Amino acid sequence: MSAEIDPIKLMKQEVGKAAAKRVQSGMIVGLGTGSTTAYAIQFLGDRLNSGEIKDIVGIPTSFQAEVLAKQYGIPLTTLDAVDHIDVAIDGADEVDPQKNFD
Repeated sequence: MSAEIDPIKLMKQEVGKAAAKRVQSGMIVGLGTGSTTAYAIQFLGDRLNSGEIKDIVGIPTSFQAEVLAKQYGIPLTTLDAVDHIDVAIDGADEVDPQKNFD
């Protein structure tokens, strides 16, 4: 029996990876919640731990995001401790044909 590749999982991984690639060294990054964002956090941690990027700080939006960020070695802070966020990574659960999201 061969294991089939789940196309939805593969798509979420690729979207997460693309989001993580937008992060540059020195950025403050909002870390959202959900399965696609979990992949982004994983890939972001991989980039940080490999030395591809450095000096980033994450701001988790949930306990789940906090746990994952810690697991992948992403330093964290709180929203109260910063004056801006450079980029926020989160899923778009609902998008209409005009690309508006809820």
